[in-house]
Amino acid sequence: MRTRDELFRQAQRQVAARRQRAVMQAETARREAFALYPALAAAADARTDAGLALTRAAAAGADLAAARAALADAEARYAAALRQAGFDAAAFAPAYTCPACRDTGVVDGRPCRCVAELVRGLRREEINNASPLKLCGFETFDLTRYPTDYDEELETSLREYMGKILDGCLRYAQSFKPNSRSLLFTGTAGLGKTHLALAIADSVLDQGFDVLYTSSAALVAQLAREHFEHDEDTEWLTACQNADLLILDDLGTEYVNALTISVLYELVNTRMLCRRPTIYTSNITDDAVLEARYTEKVSSRILGSCKVLRFYGADQRRPGQNKAKGKGREKGDT
Repeated sequence: MRTRDELFRQAQRQVAARRQRAVMQAETARREAFALYPALAAAADARTDAGLALTRAAAAGADLAAARAALADAEARYAAALRQAGFDAAAFAPAYTCPACRDTGVVDGRPCRCVAELVRGLRREEINNASPLKLCGFETFDLTRYPTDYDEELETSLREYMGKILDGCLRYAQSFKPNSRSLLFTGTAGLGKTHLALAIADSVLDQGFDVLYTSSAALVAQLAREHFEHDEDTEWLTACQNADLLILDDLGTEYVNALTISVLYELVNTRMLCRRPTIYTSNITDDAVLEARYTEKVSSRILGSCKVLRFYGADQRRPGQNKAKGKGREKGDT
């Protein structure tokens, strides 16, 4: 996991590499053409000499009319030689990937949008490599897998209930701001918690915000390494603290000790104080269990800063299980 600045620097390096490739390819094409067409090479040399003569005349304060006329004649001869050899005027110009910045990464003194697109691509790749699912959309969340039977505890059908969860997540993504409220998705395994978290991430990335994804187990393991090995290059805690949106998946699967509690508290507390949203997913459905596992000071900050969305049903990853009702549950806040 890398910070936004690290991704930005990598994107800039990629843009610079694009420019270098474009320039080298153009130069290779020019040299090959000049080797095949000596008259074209001679015309190009003459144009260069005429340009240098004009520069020397200007530096010496001499009359520039004759030098300018000579340069215009040389350019006309070079254009004619290009046409005779079957090339157009832009034949040997570099073919830049981004015409707006000509692969410099800068337009009018500001980073070009191509750099931002590369940053988003790098972050998408990172999330896809780290998550159990690829980044997915809301349209692939299949409500038909949930039963339509009326559920007395939910006072509606499970399909309608989960449809409200889906609609709420879609609205959250569409109206996302860096100070949006945090979310906590709770429910047993296989109910679509990670799917909807990644759908939100996909939408928020498209809007130009920086999103980080990590499982709770991976986060804790990496932060423990950083704690004991101070020469680590990657600062996960800084990256997680500063992201516009953090997805912390599978809370409750990590190894818990005093260090775990300490780093989670620092992360949760920092993001809460800075009003940066986090989406937590967890199989822990009982608030008392959450408190017993992470202590009151961590659990109270998570629960106090989050809108809780409770997922119900049967494991959607197991075919034929979509009709199970899941009795004995709490009524959720949708």
